[in-house]
Amino acid sequence: MTSSQGARTEQAMQRVVDAARRWGANVAELARHPVRLFLAAACVVLLIIAVPLLATGGMRLDRAWKDWRHEQAVDASWKHSTARVREVRSNDGLDLRVAYEVHGKTRTAQAHVEAGAADWIGAKIPIRYDPADMSRVELLGVARPHPLGSLLIGSASIAAALGLIAIAVGAWRRRTLVEVSARPLEALRGPLAVGGTLLLLALGAWATGTVVLEGWSGVANSIGDAFSVVFGDFLRVTVPLFAFALGCLLTAWLARYRHHERHEGLLSSAHRIIDRAAGYVPSPEELRAPKSGAQTGGSQGDPGGADRPQSPPAA
Repeated sequence: MTSSQGARTEQAMQRVVDAARRWGANVAELARHPVRLFLAAACVVLLIIAVPLLATGGMRLDRAWKDWRHEQAVDASWKHSTARVREVRSNDGLDLRVAYEVHGKTRTAQAHVEAGAADWIGAKIPIRYDPADMSRVELLGVARPHPLGSLLIGSASIAAALGLIAIAVGAWRRRTLVEVSARPLEALRGPLAVGGTLLLLALGAWATGTVVLEGWSGVANSIGDAFSVVFGDFLRVTVPLFAFALGCLLTAWLARYRHHERHEGLLSSAHRIIDRAAGYVPSPEELRAPKSGAQTGGSQGDPGGADRPQSPPAA
């Protein structure tokens, strides 16, 4: 290794060390402010939820575009045939890989069936295909594409993701104001208003799109599936996380009112109850096991021997 390569390696290592120190200093500064730490954790959780929503919305919009293009392009030039189902994958319904014959040659294509018609799929299904593009296939008598429903649900996912991102970014930019403010919700009313509006629009678009695709019963089924996923998978992670974050926030607020004994309020009352309950709990010194008789000055059978008055010696 030459001297120039060694110098570049040392410079790179120094940059890494400096970046680690800055990151550590930022983390330490964040840990000294529990409210700011809670806001940071909440913003990270919102961003983690928003990213999959954006991806799902993009996939839904792509499906809506394909459905719309198929409906616009179907005319007398399309040919009818019968296809055999080779593979099935669950994806908000069913994704099918089908095979059909054209002039003695086997062609393969993909088609999607919405959840409402997924129960009527057999081994052989009637299809129509585009002679100009053999991969463009639509099922006949099974499911009709609904580009409007897919467009609404995709737009709902994207709007919900943008609402969560708006709340997270707004809360992080106002973290200092929230920390010193006596009414943090008023400090966050701007991001909450924007994010709440987007979330309400997303909820309306999702409900309308679900009715278009699956009917009124589809809304109840989707809500039930969502609750089952939350209580089945995410509850074991989100409950401890939010309990820890709320505990940090409550501790910070209680510490603010610790020395205000005459202050009247919910937090002061809660802090006084905690202090009163802590007085009944023995301290670690009181819970510690008693020492041996040799260390206390008495024998094991006579623990009070050191304090007992001694009789004078016999003359």
